[in-house]
Amino acid sequence: MASVLNCPNSTIVTLVFIQYSSNIAILIFFSPHPGVIRTALANMDREAREHYAVVIQAKDMAGSVGGLSGSTTINITLTDVNDNPPKFPQKNYQLYVPESAQVGKPVGKIKANDEDLGVNAEIKYSIINSEGAAMFSINTDRDTREGIISLKKPLNYERKKTYTLQIEGVNSHLEPLFSYLGPFKDTATLKITVGDVDEPPVFSMDYYIMDVYENARIGREVGAVTARDPDSKNSHVR
Repeated sequence: MASVLNCPNSTIVTLVFIQYSSNIAILIFFSPHPGVIRTALANMDREAREHYAVVIQAKDMAGSVGGLSGSTTINITLTDVNDNPPKFPQKNYQLYVPESAQVGKPVGKIKANDEDLGVNAEIKYSIINSEGAAMFSINTDRDTREGIISLKKPLNYERKKTYTLQIEGVNSHLEPLFSYLGPFKDTATLKITVGDVDEPPVFSMDYYIMDVYENARIGREVGAVTARDPDSKNSHVR
């Protein structure tokens, strides 16, 4: 597709597309002011098409026969803006965490996708329900842009076997110009199942004090200690 405009100094400027598709009309045109290129379509989308190559041809003598011409190629790249919200691939996730997991250590991860680039794709994760936030924390890995879930308090299978986390992913850098496309956030539900770990018996007291006479007979009872199995199956202790 080509467009011809009359410009000063009796020069005719012709704009020719080198790369285009059947569903794209004139994208760029040469303004009446030499050297100025403007867009001719609104709402261009970098995620749909990022690069354009055009050839500009200039002819002198108003394009008459015998005139000279020159041409140049211009490669145009669309700059990214934050016009896409983060999206979790799923709405529901499941995670198994043994009750022996260490406090402060990562126990899992989750990730939302963003079609934008660079800072426009940065995501801040948070746990927005009280049940989940009381036991777990989440931080963003800047390299992978994943939400890393860590344990805040010790787990106990015998006391609570499942936790539900409502996780929110929000863009860190917002573009006011595209706020109408928002909200630039998404949520997902993570159900954590606590795994039972075989634990050793626990004595009823940390220590015992017993008195016995020095002349006590062999086999005489001097006291008793008790222990219990903290596991849910409550096995017999000997």
